[in-house]
Amino acid sequence: MLTITQFRLHRLVGVFTLALALAACGPSAEPPIPTRTPMPTFTPTVANEPPAPDQAAAATAQVLMVEATAQAAPPVVEVAPAAPAGQVTNTTTTTATTTTTNTTTAPPPAVAAPAEIVANDVINVRGGPGTTYNVVGAATQGQRFPVTGKNPDGTWWQINFNGQTGWVFGQLVTPQNTGAVAIAQNIPAPPPPTNTPPPQPTQPPQPTQAPAAPAATAAPAPTTPPKSTYKFNVAVVSACERQPAGNWFEGKTYVNGVPQSGYLVAFSYAPDAPIVATMQSGPHEGYPGWDAGFYSHIININGARAGSWSVWVVDEAGTRISEIGTWQSTGEGEGCNQAKVDFDSR
Repeated sequence: MLTITQFRLHRLVGVFTLALALAACGPSAEPPIPTRTPMPTFTPTVANEPPAPDQAAAATAQVLMVEATAQAAPPVVEVAPAAPAGQVTNTTTTTATTTTTNTTTAPPPAVAAPAEIVANDVINVRGGPGTTYNVVGAATQGQRFPVTGKNPDGTWWQINFNGQTGWVFGQLVTPQNTGAVAIAQNIPAPPPPTNTPPPQPTQPPQPTQAPAAPAATAAPAPTTPPKSTYKFNVAVVSACERQPAGNWFEGKTYVNGVPQSGYLVAFSYAPDAPIVATMQSGPHEGYPGWDAGFYSHIININGARAGSWSVWVVDEAGTRISEIGTWQSTGEGEGCNQAKVDFDSR
């Protein structure tokens, strides 16, 4: 027996079968009228709004990111400022916030050695660049003095002579570090020339003639002292000056009143005593700047002392060929310690 449901199903199948049979037997169906396909329409999509940020969570994330970056970042190297001249600066940065600086001071520049001269022998120190200037002192062999200038042709050096200005002849000293020495600005004017003939020696007074007597008792004729037989028959101590530094001679050798060079002048402590030293007059080796006939010699340089001094001219064999000039020095204080003795051959 069929149920209601089965009955309804059978009924639908039957209707469907009948419909198919009728369609197969009837006329051909007309094609359907084409329909226009509708265009799609744009519908705006409303974006979903993001949820509001969590402020506390964002701050926490930012702190964690900074700490991670600081741990991973390489150390920062700082460049030290340029060191001042004369210093070498080494700077090393160990962390981003710690800098250690080691500074080493460079040694000071070398100081140029001072200009000075060294005396080659016992030499005169004069008041100007020439033998016509007065002697202001003497230097012993090996003494050193600071150089303060030179004359224009560089043949004389200006020195600091124990606190005062002095001049020494360049060929009698050894200069050291004098390449940059300038010409002195305070060169004194040369003294006037002294080429005048030496004063004539005073002749002894002639004896007065006795009154005329009777022929049988006439007085003998007066006698004249014999003329000196020496080549230099005139020896004159023409000056003697104060000189606290020591005792010495200077002067000239003349022939008929004209200065002549090349003669040996001998020095001693007494007339015809053993000769202490000799000096050639006029310019010669070691003293090319001397004037014609000029000579000079220092007897004592350890301060002026009183005593008797003698000077005369000798030939190459040491034989005296002149009269003797003798003088007395007075020693310390005012007086006579630097004598000028001239010789002449007339």
